[in-house]
Amino acid sequence: MIIRSKAPFRVSFGGGGTDMTPYCIEYGGCVINTTIDRHVYITLKPRQDKEIHIFSINLNKEFQFKIGDRNYSTEFDLFKGVINVLEIKEGFDIIVYSELPTGSGMGGSSSLSVALIGAFNKYLNLELSKHDIAQKAYNIERIELRQKGGYQDQFAAAYGGFNFMEFIKDTKVIPINASKDMINELQFRLILCYVGGSHFSSDIQEEVLQGYDIEKKSYIEAMQDLKDVAHSMRNIVESNNLNRLNEFGELLHKGWLAKKSLSNKISNKNIENFYLTSRKLGVLGGKLLGAGGGGHLLLFSEPNQKPKVIQELEKIGGKIVNFHFNPKGLEVWEIK
Repeated sequence: MIIRSKAPFRVSFGGGGTDMTPYCIEYGGCVINTTIDRHVYITLKPRQDKEIHIFSINLNKEFQFKIGDRNYSTEFDLFKGVINVLEIKEGFDIIVYSELPTGSGMGGSSSLSVALIGAFNKYLNLELSKHDIAQKAYNIERIELRQKGGYQDQFAAAYGGFNFMEFIKDTKVIPINASKDMINELQFRLILCYVGGSHFSSDIQEEVLQGYDIEKKSYIEAMQDLKDVAHSMRNIVESNNLNRLNEFGELLHKGWLAKKSLSNKISNKNIENFYLTSRKLGVLGGKLLGAGGGGHLLLFSEPNQKPKVIQELEKIGGKIVNFHFNPKGLEVWEIK
């Protein structure tokens, strides 16, 4: 029996960072995000021994380890974490394929975790819900592997769709209640541009979290701004008033300024060049997706200026990614 699964990447509009502990436990966090039609795929096939063989189609590379290996300083640590936490006892061949590059800033590692857990969930009949799978993915990344970061990526990948999420002691996923016209118009005005410079988000998140202890007042103020942006964005989209969408773009800019104030590693000269170039051409706001340092820039453009913005971004080395919102989360199926 072969099991295949896929989990989507996510685009975060506002509130990113407020989903990290210890902040969200003490003050509560919230984000607004959507999944898109780009995925991580996992193929799971049993072996006759006690080894895990992983093949990455993107890297054209194979990696092997034995069941029970807890050396998390090597490649493919995420796979080891999932195998160990789920207490897998038999060997498997695992093939992984991603439709976006590593370090994209769109929650790819969590999409991988969710897809892998989802595949094992079906193969072993674990009867885990999407919420359970997301929580296990979080525990593996944050506790087992000790990687810094928040909650939103795992829950976005598992649930899918356009959601408002709240984080206190438990995670609450609330679907955005908006008309098709509003969703379509928002999607039309967005531009996704790959600017290069992939990053390991845990390193940037580590520095951001230091601000919680060292400069707590300014950190808390920036986090409150990010939460306010997320709430305002939700209100605009659920108003179904298309004339208010420009406010959404302006809020993206406000959130980006608040995010940059948390660490000087979040942006750099290359990212600023792309962002400022687009702003001169009719982009009302935008943000770098993920922790920062590189990846994808999300921009909100005036409709008539969109072709010109895309042309100029490509001229200076940007790679435009065409995408659509995706209402589906984790999907798993069997190949007999």
